[in-house]
Amino acid sequence: MFHIRSAVFGLLASVAATYPITASALAVEQGEYKLPASFDSEVTTDLQTEEWARVWRPTTDGAYPLVIFLHGNHGTCGRYDSVHKVRVDDDVTYTFSGTCPSGYVVTPNHLGYNYLAKDLASHGYVVVSINANRGVNGAGGVSGDDGRNLIRGRLVLRHMQYLAQWNADGGAPSSLGFDLKGILDFSHVGLMGHSRGGEGMRAAVTQYEDSGSPWPARIGAVTFEAMYEIGPVDGQTSRILNNTGMQWNVLLPGCDGDVSDLEGLKPYDRSMLNTTESAALNKSTFEVFGANHNFYNTEWQLSDAGNCSGETPLFPQYKGSKAQRTTAYETLIPFFLAHVGPKAKPKKAKLFDPSYPLSSKLTKVTAYARGFTPAPHTADNFIVDNFDKSTGTSSEGVANQSSGLTQYLHGSGSSNDDSTQRAAAINWSAKNGFLQVNAANKNNSIDISSYPALEFRVALRCFGSLCNSNPDPTGDVDFSIELANANDDLSSAVALKDVAVVRRPTGAFCCNVIFQTVRVPISDFAGFDPSNFRGVRFIFDRTSASSIYLADVRFTKTPAGSGGLSGKMLPGFLTVSNATQTPPQHPDENVVVATRRITSPSGVSQIEIELQSSRVFPVANALPTLIAGGHSFRTSRFPSGKTDRLIFTLTPAEFAAIPNGTKLTLRIGGARPWSFGVLNK
Repeated sequence: MFHIRSAVFGLLASVAATYPITASALAVEQGEYKLPASFDSEVTTDLQTEEWARVWRPTTDGAYPLVIFLHGNHGTCGRYDSVHKVRVDDDVTYTFSGTCPSGYVVTPNHLGYNYLAKDLASHGYVVVSINANRGVNGAGGVSGDDGRNLIRGRLVLRHMQYLAQWNADGGAPSSLGFDLKGILDFSHVGLMGHSRGGEGMRAAVTQYEDSGSPWPARIGAVTFEAMYEIGPVDGQTSRILNNTGMQWNVLLPGCDGDVSDLEGLKPYDRSMLNTTESAALNKSTFEVFGANHNFYNTEWQLSDAGNCSGETPLFPQYKGSKAQRTTAYETLIPFFLAHVGPKAKPKKAKLFDPSYPLSSKLTKVTAYARGFTPAPHTADNFIVDNFDKSTGTSSEGVANQSSGLTQYLHGSGSSNDDSTQRAAAINWSAKNGFLQVNAANKNNSIDISSYPALEFRVALRCFGSLCNSNPDPTGDVDFSIELANANDDLSSAVALKDVAVVRRPTGAFCCNVIFQTVRVPISDFAGFDPSNFRGVRFIFDRTSASSIYLADVRFTKTPAGSGGLSGKMLPGFLTVSNATQTPPQHPDENVVVATRRITSPSGVSQIEIELQSSRVFPVANALPTLIAGGHSFRTSRFPSGKTDRLIFTLTPAEFAAIPNGTKLTLRIGGARPWSFGVLNK
């Protein structure tokens, strides 16, 4: 039987006490299984892996929906820091050997979501949190899978295979402490992935659904109903991993110092172009201002972020953040209650729709920015302009109109968006300029009576001193929206600030330009006849100068609420903060240990560049990137359990392309970069 130190149980008990279970909730029991490590060629061929997980279940018998959690990349062995009274996870020996060095303990990465799992189970779910330490966390990438996220996906599927077997036939490991026979309902499955675990969960669904996949025969029929991701990565594999066929939300930590570019937004961007889903499935983004990456997992006890640009940190440097955990608890629990199970309550998902207000439990913690579409598919939307045609032409092939702008240009979205995201870049330096996007030529019209809501996305760009001054809690940009009929007669105006708060870019380091969704009931536009629609006019009459991206202008069949603004928002939630929270910094001692030619096990010639630093390299979720002039390289590994050395692997052609004397810089997410001088070839 696997035992966990009493200190860990004490931590879990204190965290659970933060979120008391309601009187009407079901009683919950929990246990753990851990199967022997082995070489599992269906998961990965280079290292041994193991099936290790914690399970929470209602004590009452019955078939319950299944929700599976997967943590991200992190150290697998930790040592106690007596000064700060935290565990420092700066070793990955367990990844390769299944043991930790003297003075270290195994990091129970999967236990960091107890504060979510226990309460979710009390609402009638079986929750399984997978530990991906052995053979996954801290290990180097493999061909086509730099972040080992396809491997993570297959590890999840292997767990599901065992769970399905124990559900059908019994025989769960005795260490679990209870039987699983007949309690898992695979027709109602939800997934949660944190960091690389987010892309890993998308990889699990994709590989289960692949044509010719062996996993359906092994597991049986599965209906993946919903996925919730926290600060996920995207693009660390050779495959594009989407959120198709599920209700989906991503929580974006506004001060993420690891996945600092908030690339978890990209699956949402791609989903906006997927118009063929067979059902109306919500897709949403939920940015939490002041949240870091690590403290959504209570086992990750050191902050990943030092600065917070344009937002007030919710976290100290050590030990976690109750306030930050609240933002996960108050969104993840309603998300799964809304979308997973035969008794799902869809109305609980309204908190992700920015046209509805947030609860006071959330607004008293911090500020948020929401992106949302109730259904990307064609039957539920009338797209006016995705800005996918040349400048001046709408998606309907009709000429747009503009006046008084210093810039109006169709192109890619911001650098934070997926390459498929299209937008209009709009600048103005005087009031009363406008852009009208049209669906019909003048004197012609379209009937949009079946669409009760206007929806569009907008992102504010930094310009002038915008990102060096205190943000406005009511929003940093304002303009008017009107609807035009066939003759260009205009409806009454709706002010942006009356329906949404569009905030300036923020980040662990300035600045992430993140789209927010604005949804407005058509009934708000007085004097407008929906059967006589020609275009949407954006009039820039309320802010004297600004620079924005505008995207995805459409009408939707899902009604909008009466406004998502909250009168409880306080200015102190958003302040410019340039003061670091990190401990005093000492100069790094960085050295290129070796540059050598090797032959891989498959007989391929490779070049290795081995780096060493007095500042250990974090076992992060963003891929370490070695920058040499205009070249960058992402294939790396730790040479041993210690994390003070990192080896990058290049092809001979890649190495030859780097000029001798090129400056070498290492970047890992939002961490302070490492400088290694110049390359001596």
